[in-house]
Amino acid sequence: MILVAVVGLLLALSFFAKEDGTGIYLHRGVVTLITTGIATILLSIVATSKMWYPHLWNKNSTHDRHKQHSQYHPSQRYPESSRGRKR
Repeated sequence: MILVAVVGLLLALSFFAKEDGTGIYLHRGVVTLITTGIATILLSIVATSKMWYPHLWNKNSTHDRHKQHSQYHPSQRYPESSRGRKR
């Protein structure tokens, strides 16, 4: 994440340094800064998602509920004699 921000800022600064008054490099620098900002924000959200949604990171957070539900679901109840056989 820091690497993206540093490379983006250095690239934008190089575009601003090349500016000769035509405005071409100015626009490239601004677009590079905007792209770098968006990429940095998205990467920071992804990097901190564990803090934003801790319930998704608990070990087996949904496995127990799914197992409990499917254990008593009517389509999952088979007679003991037919268990393991294909229908």
